[in-house]
Amino acid sequence: MRTPTVCSEYLDSTLHYLEGRGITPEQLRGLLRLDVREHVSDSGRFPLRLFEIVLDAGEQLLKDRYFGARAGVHCSRQAWGMVNYLGMSAANMKEAIDAVVAFSRLLIDHGDVNFESIDEDQTRLSWRVPPRQMPSRHVIEFFFTSWYRANKPLLDCWCSHREIHFQHAGPGDATEIARIIQAPVHYNSHSNAVEFDRTFLARPTQFPHPEIHESLLQIAREQLANLQLEDRVIREVMDCIIRQLPEGVPRLEDVAAELDMAPRTLQRRLSYINTNFKCLVDDARKEQSRKLIVDSSVGLLDISAELGFSDQSAFQKAFKRWFGKAPGRYRVSMQAVG
Repeated sequence: MRTPTVCSEYLDSTLHYLEGRGITPEQLRGLLRLDVREHVSDSGRFPLRLFEIVLDAGEQLLKDRYFGARAGVHCSRQAWGMVNYLGMSAANMKEAIDAVVAFSRLLIDHGDVNFESIDEDQTRLSWRVPPRQMPSRHVIEFFFTSWYRANKPLLDCWCSHREIHFQHAGPGDATEIARIIQAPVHYNSHSNAVEFDRTFLARPTQFPHPEIHESLLQIAREQLANLQLEDRVIREVMDCIIRQLPEGVPRLEDVAAELDMAPRTLQRRLSYINTNFKCLVDDARKEQSRKLIVDSSVGLLDISAELGFSDQSAFQKAFKRWFGKAPGRYRVSMQAVG
C-alpha cells in the first residue's frame, strides 16, 4: 500500500532543531547514510518511516530520550502547515479542533484523529492507530507536544484540567517530559490523547478571520483530495497486479498498458507518492495470500501459482517474511482461532 507520510514542515522543523543543537547535516547524513531532503516528494510529503528514523537519529546524536517531545516544542513555535493556519484563523477552538480532525492526514496520513466527550465537563482529542501499525514513541510525543504547546497560552488561560496520555511505556518518573510539554503526562494509558475542559471549545482563537479561514478550508480540501487520489492510484495498480499474477510476476510495462498509460508515467506517479512498482507487487501478493490462505479448499501449491511464484520455496520464504510463520502453520493457527 502507499507509504504513510508526514508534512515536510515536520521534517524541516526537526532538521532546524538539530542544527540549532549543533548537529550538522553532514553528521546526520553520515549516520543515516542518506540525504533526507532527497526523499521529500514534489507534493511536499516525507515518508513516515524515514521521519521515525530521523527522530531516532536525533535521540542517538544528542543522547536525549525525549528528543521527539523537544523537537515537537520547537515545531510548535513555527507554522506547521495548512492545519496550523486553519487553527489560527478559526473563529473559536471548537472550529480549530474540527480542522485538526478533518485534515489530520495533511500532518500525518496514518490512523485517525478523533474528538470526543469524556463527560459533561471534559473532552478528549486522540490519535487512533491500529496496534500493529503504531508509530514510534518519538513520533507520538512529537505530534502531541507540537499541538499542545502551540495551544498552551489558551489552554493555560481557560482550562483548569489538561493532561497528556500516551499508550507506550515510559520512565517511572514522568517529571522530565511533563516539564518539557508543560502538562501532566501519563504513560501506559488507554489511548494517545490530550484531555482538557469543555469550556475551552467556546474560546476565540488568537487570530480569528472568517474569510481567510474559508479560503484555507478550500485549499485544505483540495490537498486532502490529492492524498485520496494517491490512494485510488495505488488501488488501481494493485488490482491490476493481482489480475496479472497468475501469469507470473507482472511487468511494469504490462500493468501500465492495462491502465492505458505510458510506463514512465506510471513510474513517475508512483515515485510522487513515495512508493515503487516492486513494493506494490509485494504488497499485492501479501494481500492476496491473506485472502487465499483462509480457504482450506485451496492448496498451498495453488496459492503459490496464483501469486505468480516460480517455485514453492520462494512462496514459503515470502509468506514467512510477511506473517512470521510458514503458510501451513499460519493456516492451522487461523483455523484454531476461527
